[in-house]
Amino acid sequence: MKRRLPKSLLGRKLLLIALISLLLASALQLYTFGLSADFFGRWLRSFFVFFVMIAVTVLAIIPGVNYVVARFIRK
Repeated sequence: MKRRLPKSLLGRKLLLIALISLLLASALQLYTFGLSADFFGRWLRSFFVFFVMIAVTVLAIIPGVNYVVARFIRK
């Protein structure tokens, strides 16, 4: 039996992941480089890297592992 996330729950999760990614990217860029001329470009790239990594982990890998382990235990 497949379970799908309701759109409101998925949207809430993506919004939270985006907020966490924004804070992590800002902290990393400000700590590492400060406010340099290329701040926005570096910040945008690091935001997308953090966003993709966290989203794939939370929305795909963890539920996938849970599903596989649950199927393995049932047999």
